[in-house]
Amino acid sequence: MLKNAKIIVRVAGILIVLVVLGCGGAKVKGGGDGEAGGVDADGKPIITKEARKDFDRAVEAYNEAKKEGWNEKNCGSVAKKFNAVAKGHNNMVEAMYNVGCVYDECKMKGKAEAAFKSTLKKHEKHQPSMIHLAIISLEAGKNDDGQAMLKEAILAGRNTLDAVPAYNLAATILRAKARQGDGAAWKKAQKNLRTALAIDSKYMPALYQLTMLYYDIAVELKKPSYLTLASLVFNQAVKLDPEYAPNYHALGLINLQKNELVEALKAFEAAFQKDPNLYEAYMSFGAINLNFRGYAESKSAFEKAIGLKPGSYDAHMGLGVAARGLGDFTLAKAEYKKAAEIDPARTDYIFNLGLLEMDYTNDGTPEGYAKASKVFEKFLKKATPAHKKDPDGKRGKQISWYKKAEKRIKSCEKAEKQIREALKEMAELEKMAAEQAVIAKEAEEMQKKAEELAKEEEAGKVAKGEEVDEAAIEAELAAEEKAAEAAAKAEKDAKKAEKEAEKAEEEAEKDKKAAEDKEKGSVDLEG
Repeated sequence: MLKNAKIIVRVAGILIVLVVLGCGGAKVKGGGDGEAGGVDADGKPIITKEARKDFDRAVEAYNEAKKEGWNEKNCGSVAKKFNAVAKGHNNMVEAMYNVGCVYDECKMKGKAEAAFKSTLKKHEKHQPSMIHLAIISLEAGKNDDGQAMLKEAILAGRNTLDAVPAYNLAATILRAKARQGDGAAWKKAQKNLRTALAIDSKYMPALYQLTMLYYDIAVELKKPSYLTLASLVFNQAVKLDPEYAPNYHALGLINLQKNELVEALKAFEAAFQKDPNLYEAYMSFGAINLNFRGYAESKSAFEKAIGLKPGSYDAHMGLGVAARGLGDFTLAKAEYKKAAEIDPARTDYIFNLGLLEMDYTNDGTPEGYAKASKVFEKFLKKATPAHKKDPDGKRGKQISWYKKAEKRIKSCEKAEKQIREALKEMAELEKMAAEQAVIAKEAEEMQKKAEELAKEEEAGKVAKGEEVDEAAIEAELAAEEKAAEAAAKAEKDAKKAEKEAEKAEEEAEKDKKAAEDKEKGSVDLEG
């Protein structure tokens, strides 16, 4: 059970891009009586009192909208306020940048990208705008563009505070590469994080990433001592800022690795309570509860995750498994199909559809098992190389998803064959019983005739000198006895067939139960 939990949550949000760039509440220097257009000793534009007031009013509108919840109306309104500040005060960089921030928070990526590019036209070395553009490219799958922009951001000022988020994002990308097999990426990620913390030792996202880097080394490279380092970095971070939610997500993963499941659940819960928008915490919380059969809690967590990321394959798969556990098979199937639409290349949804057809919606007929078998056959045809690997190696106890599907197909074929044979035998017995019923009816009629003849003889109605046909009477009695024997045999054979059918059903149910026990929480969120 625990191993399945680790598999599911280990990849939940490996690319948490936690970049604090000061949107909305960006600090602006100045507030003196200088004229707009002048510069200070550092060569930066002087901000007049009037500009400062206009900017602060826009920030107030930003904070109110964020508290209310972003919508199309307030997104446009707040963006216009910052845009007006920028145009009215010598293209104030902070105001131009915040236009992009507003659109980004409103998930209007196209407008956000345009706003950040516009900022760079006026302020070509504005690092926060570069970092945002890098993130937008990375989220769109344009990795080369994103990484190129990230390098530009760092080169624009290697040792500035604005470069810190860039180093952190670079480390996040390198962590992902390291986990995918790039051995050199581990040290590169660590170097970027140390650089970020050398510039700003209290930068929470970098401390979180360092915790996760040590956690990954402990798990991926099987170096348990790094789990202790991860715990130490977490303790340092939580002292500096006990309200920073991602740190508690890291703590949950550390506790999970230590087999402290209850503490892990508490940590994940604390994470999304401190930040209701922390998708990764909901995913981890939901995944662990699946393994405890806490389907209701799991369902709620995955629904929250989907609310934050509607296009998450993993969240829809998780919700499907939770719904299946709660007996809502219609919802389960619908969620598996949504996952398939999101990413058809990931085929574990097919395996879960097979489980649904075999174990939950199966009507116990040969056709039901044949249908389930075809789903697993489809999975085998589309299985990825990862599905063919045993999770704990060839000598381990766990078997690959491919082998699980093969075993499922054999169980389906066995159940289908047993049920068909039982049905065939029952049909033959029913035919035999019908034939015996006809014989019994004929014997009954002969018995009636014999009884009538006996009554007539007793009443003296038989003609004088006419002898009773004793041979006919004996034949009738023999037929009656034969019919009785046939009826008894038919009843015995029917009971035997019934027992064999029950036995076949029991064996099919045992196969199903055994498969269930081996495949609890079978959803493969690793892909």
